[in-house]
Amino acid sequence: MKRLYTMATALLLALLAAQAARAQTDNWQRLVDEKRFAEVLALAEARPDSLDYAACYAAGQAAEGLLKYPRAYLYYMRCRATDTARTELLVALARTAGAIGRTDEAEQYLLKLRERDTAAFYANHQLARLYDNQGDTKRAMAYYNLLLQRDSANPVLMRSVADCAWRMGRKSLAIMTYMEAFRAEPEHALAAAALANRMLSMQMPEVALDVCDTALRYHPRHRLLRQNRGLALFSLDEYRAADTVYSTLLAEGDSSLLTRKYGGCARYYSGRFMDAIPLLEAAFDEDTTAVDVCLLLGSALGRTYDRRRAFALFDHAERLMQPAPALTDMLVRFRAETFERDGQKERADALYYQLWTERNRFDLLGRIWEHYNDTERAEKDEAYARRSRFITVLFATEYLARPKRDAKLMSFLNTQLNKFVSDMFFRQTKQLPTLAPDGKAGVCTEQELHNLMSRLQGVKP
Repeated sequence: MKRLYTMATALLLALLAAQAARAQTDNWQRLVDEKRFAEVLALAEARPDSLDYAACYAAGQAAEGLLKYPRAYLYYMRCRATDTARTELLVALARTAGAIGRTDEAEQYLLKLRERDTAAFYANHQLARLYDNQGDTKRAMAYYNLLLQRDSANPVLMRSVADCAWRMGRKSLAIMTYMEAFRAEPEHALAAAALANRMLSMQMPEVALDVCDTALRYHPRHRLLRQNRGLALFSLDEYRAADTVYSTLLAEGDSSLLTRKYGGCARYYSGRFMDAIPLLEAAFDEDTTAVDVCLLLGSALGRTYDRRRAFALFDHAERLMQPAPALTDMLVRFRAETFERDGQKERADALYYQLWTERNRFDLLGRIWEHYNDTERAEKDEAYARRSRFITVLFATEYLARPKRDAKLMSFLNTQLNKFVSDMFFRQTKQLPTLAPDGKAGVCTEQELHNLMSRLQGVKP
């Protein structure tokens, strides 16, 4: 009897403990539902070794609610140690793994979800988003298309497919799909504004204007739509209408750069030069590299009251329109290299010489010199010989100024110069004609050559 009593007592205590644990877990979940996330985390931290699946899951939810994704992931991983079958857990693991950048793990969880149901919307959509964020646009588009096949009227999926098509360079498909999504959901203001912006970037202002006008019927005060509408009108040379749109936006407190810029430009092209100046001034102060604003501001000032500043602005605009020196040099060098590969050495040398004179590119001077070391050709081709004399003298002179010199190269240069002196002796002259790569004629004298040879022989490498 006593033994039976002891067993009954133990069973009762176990039931009471289970009920207490369940009540604790239910209380944690209630706190999560009430968004009292900090309290749940505090309770979890106070009992780190006594958390069951439900408690760990509630703690993970609370950590997510506070944007503490690494902690949430750890709590969900503890859940996984006790139960790997629950769909809700795989969803939570995939979500938090993606949030902390563990994309490979997120992908594996989502693929496991999809194995359970290949038609599952959540798994397919999250895989599409994951691949999209990783730059795997082709695979993302395949998943979006799969979802769209099952829900062909879903404008969100249409826009996702269109975004992928746009990034893949399939602009026609993207535009067609964007328009289809817009027709399905014309009241979506942000989507309409994004579509209008795409149309403007594609130089299709008529379509952009139609999109804005349609969407504004649902949201007549939407600022972004009205900004795009103003830009569409401006692009269509409807300057007075654009001026009206921008003036209204400015009166409502819109101080964005685009509104001030195109508002000022619209006023200028509408003939309101004086009224355009304050807006153009403000836009130019914010972006002094905007050539169009600089020119219109200068013109407006020149037409009204400050011609002196107008000229200064024109000078500034002219400087802005000059190409970047690095890009200019790259263009010249690439063109020269292409001429050289095409066998047009003289045209290549002229461009290399230009970079030498403008940018002090000694390496390119050396490239020219390498083209004129053929002594046999120099004996038969006077033009070649003149070019050889010029570039050899110049290269030797500049080489002597280099911090590091090669003894063999200096000896070779000395031999070349001595050959020129010998030519003068046999021709019974004290100077020989030269020809620079830019076509300028000159001479090299015997004295000049002797001085240069002495320097080559006297300088230590």
